[in-house]
This record gives sequence, C-alpha cells and structure tokens, in this order.
Amino acid sequence: MYVEVGPASLVIKGEKNGKAYAFVREEVEGFLSVILRDIRDCLPVLRQKAYRIRNVSALPEVAKRMIEAAKMVDEETLTPMAAVAGTVADLVKEHFATRGLDLLMVNNGGDLSIFNATGRALTVGIGDIMTGKATPYVIRLENIHHLGMATSGFGGRSLTLGIADTVTAIAATGAAADAAATYICNCTTIEADGVIRRKAALVNPETDIPDEDVTIGVGPLTDAFIRDALAHGLEMADALMKKSIIDYAVMALRGNIVTTDTGNNNKNIALEVQDGNQEDRHHR
Repeated sequence: MYVEVGPASLVIKGEKNGKAYAFVREEVEGFLSVILRDIRDCLPVLRQKAYRIRNVSALPEVAKRMIEAAKMVDEETLTPMAAVAGTVADLVKEHFATRGLDLLMVNNGGDLSIFNATGRALTVGIGDIMTGKATPYVIRLENIHHLGMATSGFGGRSLTLGIADTVTAIAATGAAADAAATYICNCTTIEADGVIRRKAALVNPETDIPDEDVTIGVGPLTDAFIRDALAHGLEMADALMKKSIIDYAVMALRGNIVTTDTGNNNKNIALEVQDGNQEDRHHR
C-alpha cells in the first residue's frame, strides 16, 4: 500500500500466514496524521542540536525517539530531524506488528523499518540517489527479526555536509539507522576544488541546520579525494559499530564501495552483487 500524508510518503507491505495482509487505508492515514501533527507541534525543539535538549518528559513519543537517536549517534552535530523518517517508519511498523504478521516492511521515502517474525532471508536493494535507479548491489539479511535501514547521500531529500553518493546504515531501529546514515554521510566531507558548499539557510530557509555549509555541487574528483572521503565516513561508521549503535554500513562514491564488513562482524548481513558473478574490488 502506498500512503501519502503531508511530507510523508510510505510504502507498507505485510504478510500473514503466507498471504499479503490487507491494510485499512483510513487507519494508516489516521495514525500517520497523528504522528506528523506531533512532529509539527515540536518543531522548535526538534530543530535544535540534540545536546541542547534536556527535558523530554512532556514531549510525544515520536519526538522522544528522534531525540534519543540523535543523542545516541552524535548529539553535538545532529538535530533530532536527522532521525525523523526512520522514527516515523518505526512507529507505523510497531502499530501493525502486533497483529500476528509474519513480515512487515515500512518504507518511508527510502528509510525502512522491518519486522521479520521468522528471520527468513531478505534482500534489499541499494538505490542511486541521484538517478533514482537501482545499483548492482543488494544487502542480504538473515535471522534478524527487527531492523532499521536508512540511506543518505548527496542529491537526496535532505541536505548533507558530505559528498558520498550513498551511505546506507543498518541498526536495530529505523530511527538509529536514519541518524547514523545522516551522520556518516556528513563525515564524508573533504576540501576539494570540485566540491561546492553554501550555507544551508540559503538553500532551504526551513532547514534545521541553517548555519551549516552544505554540499550543493560535486565536480570531478581525483582517486585520492574519493579514498579520503570514503575513509572519513568509514572511520565514523566503525566507531558507531564499536558502540553497538549500528550493525553495518556501506558507502559508495563514484563507483567505489567500502563497508564495515571485515569478515568478523555480523554474519547475518552481507553485501552482494545482483548477478552473483562479480567481485567488488573496492569492498573492504
């Protein structure tokens, strides 16, 4: 089912007893409308850097979760808006997951929250943000019951400080994955003649990061610049993995791919090439 309410565009898929689950559109839209109303009511708080937000007791659940995710990943640089799409996906998933479903996938503009009761193998494609087309790469997930998967990158829906084409993060929740993907992508920033930046407020007056220099153009890059940008992102991703904030991350830039998979990490997550015959020489 495709549902669009305000700024949220969701695709919801479910299975129960091996058959497609029929969602009631009015229920989905009504539930989503309440979540979006709560976010709108809290925007003055949610647009602050996470470290500035102290007392959350009076805030609605969606705001609390957004703040928690931003604080967990990097409260100094992130606002809770970095976790908004993933958090919304989480709440919609949890609302329906109690109905005996075998599988439930909520895709909020490319950020996913998944419930997989049996832990069966799932394959999720990685898209190219700039073109909107699928890449040759997919992520295989097995024996994982709850997870979030989010992608950030230059040219996506949100502004970024980095230059990566895509950064995909996997975590226990969509909120954590969303904040992590945003943060890791921000860390792929480099100083190069081909990288053009502008104050975020000049690009989008409604942004939650008005004073940040965001990327608005990426020209030709040398191999060295590409390696440096990906290395910066990978360093931050590895740090988040060591803190058990994420389970996996993969970064792509100009055809180069690096991942947090060193062969000793989560065996239930793997990057694969769709035709099954290629080897990625850039895969760490």
